[in-house]
Formats: sequence, structure tokens, C-alpha cells
Amino acid sequence: MIKLVFFLLLSVVTAVCSFGQMVSNVDAYQEGKNIIITYDTDKAGSVGDVYCSTDGGRTWGEALRQVTGDVNKLVPAGRHRIVWDVLSEREKLSGANICFKVVANYVRFTVNGVSFEMVRVEGGTFRMGATSEQGSDVWDNEKPVHSVTLSGYYIGKTEVTQALWKAVMGINPSRFKGDYLPVENVSWDDCQEFIRKLNSMTGQNFRLPTEAEWEFACRGGNNSRGYKYSGSNNLGSVAWYDGNSGNKTHPVGTKAPNELGIYDMSGNVWEWCADWYGDYSSGAQTNPTGPYGGSGRVGRGGSWDFNVRICRSSLRIHSDPTDRNINLGLRLAL
Repeated sequence: MIKLVFFLLLSVVTAVCSFGQMVSNVDAYQEGKNIIITYDTDKAGSVGDVYCSTDGGRTWGEALRQVTGDVNKLVPAGRHRIVWDVLSEREKLSGANICFKVVANYVRFTVNGVSFEMVRVEGGTFRMGATSEQGSDVWDNEKPVHSVTLSGYYIGKTEVTQALWKAVMGINPSRFKGDYLPVENVSWDDCQEFIRKLNSMTGQNFRLPTEAEWEFACRGGNNSRGYKYSGSNNLGSVAWYDGNSGNKTHPVGTKAPNELGIYDMSGNVWEWCADWYGDYSSGAQTNPTGPYGGSGRVGRGGSWDFNVRICRSSLRIHSDPTDRNINLGLRLAL
């Protein structure tokens, strides 16, 4: 028999910050040659991978692959069941203190009546920079292509909206006004102040994504199909750019999402990243955070008044941290 220690995934959150779907009461038992993992959800939503720990939850390996049932799919509220073919992955049970966790793909927060969602990006390894699908449009600063390995994280399902910025900051600096439009005309320094206040209100650790995290999510993470833009080789289907924007921003999430269900990573507004700008190196990296200093912070994604060449997944620019521009906004990471 396998000794099982049961694991509760999510803890209680504060009143000003609520998860759209809570996964709880993760339990497990042996049924013949399989392990049955059960869990509860309080609301309908998207549930992702299941993980196994052999040291009581201190460390977690890769997601279990030989699983069927209520995993990696939309599920209603209620009790759910996953069947793990343990014999096909028996090497993952090399310990005596076994426990499991089930991860929600989407997490929703509400601040002063404004809700926003974060999408789970599972860790993985990808080729960053001027890969072949970027074609002849690539710039020198996208080279050399290099291998990057990232741990899992959450990233905003959409760009930060004006409604959320106002809910946190009490003001709206944007040129194009509308609650569901992306906030723009914000500097990197402005974004840091917004994030500090948001974290104080929610008790979370929101931040800007690193440049590598941004590109991995833009490319579709482990679900990437190798598109030139975020979610398609046809820019117009996934992005607002100079060919279809009518010279203005548009409400977030109104074009098609990419492979992870993330919107507007190509076009609409440029997005600040956490990193100082610097040249790429050819060596493999793990969780890179960019140079230790510099004169500009990285911006990614293109915007409503840039062309098809500029809205590619690997293209990168940089601006002074104090710069404000009607093309430039942000997306959160967690």
C-alpha cells in the first residue's frame, strides 16, 4: 500500500481579494492499480494539472501525465475525480510521504469592485529570440536564439484595464478613455507604484513579468504551436495594430486568445517588462531577470499604431523608466 498525506491547495484570502474558483479538499486513495485523486471546486472554472510530492509538499515534480478524468478541462462546481495510472509513472512515488495538489488554470481577483483574471503558465523550456517562424523581419537585438527554462507563474489574462488602474490609483492617465480599454500613458515607474498599492490592497505579490516570462506566455507556453504572433500567423485575428485599429486602442479581450487563453499579447498597447534592457547571450538560462542595470526597461508586444513586423512575439524595445506614451501599458505577473 502507498502511504498518502492529503493536501489542501489554497488558503483563506482577504476580503478585498477573492479567487474566482477555489480548489480545496484535495484527497487521494488507492483503487486497484490506480490512485484516485479527488477535489472540490466552489465555482465552475478551468482546472489544470495535478502534481505529486514525495516529501509532504515541500517540493513538487513535473505534472502527472498519465491522468484521466477531471483534469485539464472546464469543470462545474462540486466534487471531482482524477484517475492516475500510477504504474506508468511509478518513479514519481520514490518517497514515503506522498501528497497531491490540483492547480486552477485561472485565478480571479477583485479590487474595489473591479475583477481581473490571471492565467497559469506551467514551467518549461523554450527557444527565446529570433526563431525560424519570425522570418526575415527579425532585428539584431533578437539574436542569438537561446534556451530558457522557467518555473511556473501566473500572468494577466488581459492587459491592465483603465477600470483596474482607477480602482487602485484613483486616477486615469490614459489618452483614450474607457473602463475596458487598456491603461496607457503610464511609465515603468508609474507601474511600480500601481503594483505596490495593488499588493497592499490584496496581500499578494503582483509584479511585472520578466522579459522571458512575457515571451514564453506570448508564444503559448508549453502549448505553443509556433506562431509568428501571439496565437496566430494572421495578425488581424489576434491583435489590434495599424492595419485594423482605426488609430486607437480597443477593449481588451476582443480578439482571439493565444494557446493559453491569453489576450492581446500582440498589439493594442506595448507592455512594460521588469527587466533592464540588454543584449542576449547564447548560453542556456534558468529564470533570467535581465541585466543588473541599464538605461532602459524592456517593452514588448507592439501596439495599435505599429505594423505587422513590430507585433511579432520576439520583437523587443526599450524605453526610459520615466517615459509615458499613449502606446504603452502593462500586464501583471504573479
